[in-house]
Amino acid sequence: MKSIFNFFRIIIAVTITGFIFAGCPRIVIEDDSSRENFWAVDYNNVTFRLIAELLAYNDYSEIWVEVGSGITQAQAQALASEYAIMRGKLLEAYSRKNFAVSGMEFTNILNYANWLTRGDGGGGRLTILLLDLRAPPGLIIGGYFHPRDFFDVHHSNRRDMVYINSSFLATNWLGALGVLAHEVVHLINWAETELAWHKHAQWDVMDLWINEGLAEKSYYVVFGRNPAERINWFVADPVGTISRGNNFFVWGNHGDIDPRAILDDYSTAYLFVRWLFLQAQAAPGVDHTRVLRNMVTSSYSDHRIVTSAAREINPAWANWDVLLKTWFAANFDPTNPVFGYIGDNQLRSVLRVRPVGNTSLSLYPGEGVFSVMNIPFTPPASGTNIRYAGLTPGSDTIFFGVSPITGNTLLTFNTSTNINGPSETGFLTGVIPHFAPLAEPLSLPVGPFVVNLWDIAGRDWKLLDIPLPYSNPNQGGR
Repeated sequence: MKSIFNFFRIIIAVTITGFIFAGCPRIVIEDDSSRENFWAVDYNNVTFRLIAELLAYNDYSEIWVEVGSGITQAQAQALASEYAIMRGKLLEAYSRKNFAVSGMEFTNILNYANWLTRGDGGGGRLTILLLDLRAPPGLIIGGYFHPRDFFDVHHSNRRDMVYINSSFLATNWLGALGVLAHEVVHLINWAETELAWHKHAQWDVMDLWINEGLAEKSYYVVFGRNPAERINWFVADPVGTISRGNNFFVWGNHGDIDPRAILDDYSTAYLFVRWLFLQAQAAPGVDHTRVLRNMVTSSYSDHRIVTSAAREINPAWANWDVLLKTWFAANFDPTNPVFGYIGDNQLRSVLRVRPVGNTSLSLYPGEGVFSVMNIPFTPPASGTNIRYAGLTPGSDTIFFGVSPITGNTLLTFNTSTNINGPSETGFLTGVIPHFAPLAEPLSLPVGPFVVNLWDIAGRDWKLLDIPLPYSNPNQGGR
């Protein structure tokens, strides 16, 4: 079983953008039994209560709006209609189909989540609460999902629901729709965790980097295009931490360098899942439409979720070392016809990596760096999990682990599968790189950026105010 810290680290996702927060008076009522009362949390995990009214609903959602938020009935109805379209796409990509639990039959995981939280009273409708979320000056929280709503505990709304910032919705409609898709995938993942408990008494929550990668992929699932802010951030590497190895595997571990480094994690998590999907799509005999669903429904909770899916594409990718190396190689040579970003012309044309001129770097699990290799390289003794590979643009061969290493670029990376593992020293060539200018000027986005609330609030699972799994084994399924 995962550590308790890892159990709760995927909990709440939010969207951040650089607008100045403008609050409005909050209306609160004392009658805790009213259906119009909701609990919510803000960026510093302060729980508050509000009253909301039902402005729109259809077969798939109820749109509740905080009184005084300024959202109109027409906007609420438009959101309900958009979600109805989005829901079908998300279920097709992520949800198991036609399964039974406790003598009940369910056509998809969202219907199960509705039954689990509301019994027969939910009508299969997701609750979407639009509220004016409090945030520090200079920020807007776009929305979040909270698993506490699945539990019979204080501060729970006992609904399958997501929270969207009404101010964000009013100023960035498309961005808010992206937030909604992202949070629904987190809800789907949580419902799968509950399902595993009910069926097998198994309570292992998916590692954060996989959960976030799957949620990031929802943007393409819904809109059919890559999220520009993620791609631009990766290519520009404005903080300089991507080129020094930072990526998704150990989440949020470079915030001491620059708080914006968390955006590296989201960008690379998206690219990794997108690359795996493209590889499945290009592989003969592989049903790429099941890749995301198989990951969500996997009985594993760690990197084996990914390697199990990847081995269907290439049996060698059942080995994490080989899979990770190949993804790094794809970022180095995105147009490669064998291991590149096959079929995505945008990523093939814009992705690039920056070699560094260091002779050594401290690399956490999953991290990798590139250096220019003018002559064959024989690495000194390195950390236990440090590996090396030689890369040459246009070559289908990745020279791996044999000294001296040949090619024109050296890849140095840490293959540890322990997301809480220590950093290890890897060696580089020390050759100072020279960069070619970008073919087109790159405009860095200022938002929205989808990040986890605990990336701001400190990831203290004790603050979530929900029971440990083994202390309340019968939650849900009323």
